[in-house]
Amino acid sequence: MGFFMSYADILIPDLLNQLNLRFAPPQPNVADERLYGGIEEMAEIQKEFRIFKKGRPLHRSMRALNLSPADNAVRQRWLRLIEKLADHPSNRNGENGSEAIVNALLENFASSKPLPVYFTSHDMQGKPVQESRVLVTHGARPVHYLEVDYLVISLPMQSREAAARMREKR
Repeated sequence: MGFFMSYADILIPDLLNQLNLRFAPPQPNVADERLYGGIEEMAEIQKEFRIFKKGRPLHRSMRALNLSPADNAVRQRWLRLIEKLADHPSNRNGENGSEAIVNALLENFASSKPLPVYFTSHDMQGKPVQESRVLVTHGARPVHYLEVDYLVISLPMQSREAAARMREKR
């Protein structure tokens, strides 16, 4: 799916990091300063505004949160990539990639102590869309230097070159 980003594919790590910061673990208080944000703030935003909703496509929720690049052309590519997750299966029974992410987030927000969410990607390995799943994992530790359990969401992606080779084989 990285091929959707075309010339902006080098921005994918920054875009995933933008999500990771928005859904980050709670920050400890420092002296008299109460640090606020991350998953705690996202849980409150979800409770008040219901940004993520069963049946609402993921890319619409991302748009509402403005979790996308500032550059309009790159934003359109990123939102198209997120929208196309609905074409991918997931490792959650009966849910496509978009549904799996939205439903996992909703379940997480419904918890009394929501896990922070870590967004990453994995290689589609030249597989067709129907065989490249969105992966949702509860209670994983993707950041080796933080002893924090996360809800991990991994998006299938491949290079422009791998996508071109796949198209040539068809």
